[in-house]
Amino acid sequence: MSADRIIVEGATKRYAEVTVFDRLELAVRERETLCILGPSGCGKTTLLRAMHGLVPLDAGAVSIDGTTVTDPRRNVAMVFQHFGLFPWKRVAENVAYGVELAGLPRATVDERVARYIELVGLKGFEKHYPHQLSGGMQQRAGLARALATEPDILLMDEPFGSLDAQTREILQDELLRIYQRDPRTMVFITHSIEEAIALGDRILVMTSRPARVRELIAVDIPRPRTVQSVVAHPRFVELRDHCWRLLREQLVIA
Repeated sequence: MSADRIIVEGATKRYAEVTVFDRLELAVRERETLCILGPSGCGKTTLLRAMHGLVPLDAGAVSIDGTTVTDPRRNVAMVFQHFGLFPWKRVAENVAYGVELAGLPRATVDERVARYIELVGLKGFEKHYPHQLSGGMQQRAGLARALATEPDILLMDEPFGSLDAQTREILQDELLRIYQRDPRTMVFITHSIEEAIALGDRILVMTSRPARVRELIAVDIPRPRTVQSVVAHPRFVELRDHCWRLLREQLVIA
């Protein structure tokens, strides 16, 4: 069994009188993709931000490789739902941002920018500004910026949630291709059961607020995958129905 990379122990977070999650326990393994599902307001994004060191906990701790997380670290990158691109920077400059912050030599920055722009399918758009790109292309640029730092751990907060269905499926397949080429530990928040099954090795279903772990589900569909191969797999419908029953139960409670 793979070693645990991220460990969440007794994590509690409150905002004023609202307890978002309470005594949450979780472990994310080396080179696995853990997809997180749960009712709106159950703290999925807050948990991801705590993993990145952006949000302090009121109790408990998050550790990565045995060290408690208190601040963002260079081997962890986060991709946000709304791209997070700098509108005054061109694609190549946006992708270079994190690598430049790390203080790497110019030759290394240029090599990584070129490599990851090509990897996400944006070659030829290096000099475009974000407003000149479609939503899907902006999301590709955000992904390239995260990948260019070559993180061990990738945290993704509903990165495809605002995209149309066709673009979303294309980017899901792109992410599967990238993951299969270079596996890494990934935590992926989504509201889509189908997306969670397509991308995940395991799916965490959270309860309604104050959130805890309702169930951890193994996605026993072999890799390599595409979205269509997952949907066509005999286990897909069973997994989808099981996740939906768990989510519906929490929505009724909420």
